[in-house]
Amino acid sequence: MPSPTQPASDETVPIPPRRDRTWLYVGVVFVAFWAFYLAVLNPRIAPEGVGAPRLEGTGLTLPADYGWSLEGLDGKPVSLADFRGRPILLNLWATWCPPCRDEMPSLVRLAADPKLKGVAFVAVTTETMSPAIARFAGSEMRGLTVLRADRVPEVFATDGIPATFVIAADGKVVASVVGSARWDDPTVVDFLAKLAGEAVPAVAGARP
Repeated sequence: MPSPTQPASDETVPIPPRRDRTWLYVGVVFVAFWAFYLAVLNPRIAPEGVGAPRLEGTGLTLPADYGWSLEGLDGKPVSLADFRGRPILLNLWATWCPPCRDEMPSLVRLAADPKLKGVAFVAVTTETMSPAIARFAGSEMRGLTVLRADRVPEVFATDGIPATFVIAADGKVVASVVGSARWDDPTVVDFLAKLAGEAVPAVAGARP
């Protein structure tokens, strides 16, 4: 008589299948890679995932630093004061910054809006001048004035880029945004158009 713990001789007991841990290992590796990707590689943000910036109520207490010395892509000196008397949208960016590159198309579309002819669109990088900067500016930043600087004034200093500042015609920084955004949003167009309209008396007779 077979013992209670053993089957009869004419019975078969299936062997429990071994658990395949392959997918578990794959999952662990995927999670580890994704965490590394988010933390270190700074992934590109899909355009549809970027929201419109909030501009109202984000101004700073310091006036713009019009003494900021810059240079064009040709190496010629430029001053922020060259844009005095009209609204300025100032964007700090770099070629190695994926979010900067992601938001650039929306900035280009914003600069092309006919309602904003009175606004200066200035993009500044502190990178050492290189062919990569010139190529990117020539292909992806049409309509923006692309400049380079050795330093960033205190009023425009931030912990990260992209960083964008809106300067009214009277020199006050009326909005600041750190991080990528969808700049061609109608709310942004209206905000800048209002500033441009208010600046008309101040720039009458000035160069277009």
